[in-house]
Amino acid sequence: MKTKLMIAVAAALISTGTIAMPALAHQGEDHAPAPQTAEGQGTVKAVDAKAGTITIAHGPIAALKWPAMTMKFKVEKASILNGVAVGKKIHFVLKNIGGKPVVTEIHIM
Repeated sequence: MKTKLMIAVAAALISTGTIAMPALAHQGEDHAPAPQTAEGQGTVKAVDAKAGTITIAHGPIAALKWPAMTMKFKVEKASILNGVAVGKKIHFVLKNIGGKPVVTEIHIM
């Protein structure tokens, strides 16, 4: 019974935002505090300069304990996307901005 109560309390706290998830942590896993920046490598799957987003199929990001996956990220400023095209291999830098991972640098490999 205690276990069910603790689960219910934890669920209520999480759903109300009382417990914040680490900004750059992969959802669903327990982590130490997330670093403020991290780097990764991947392949560009989509670019939306108007929306200021990039979709990257990236390899594992050890600093965040993220497995390889495909994710859409906001970019810090639209000029970061200059010269970036679908299919390009890139190295990128993520920064914790407002509790979300934002791409602050892209280097075409």
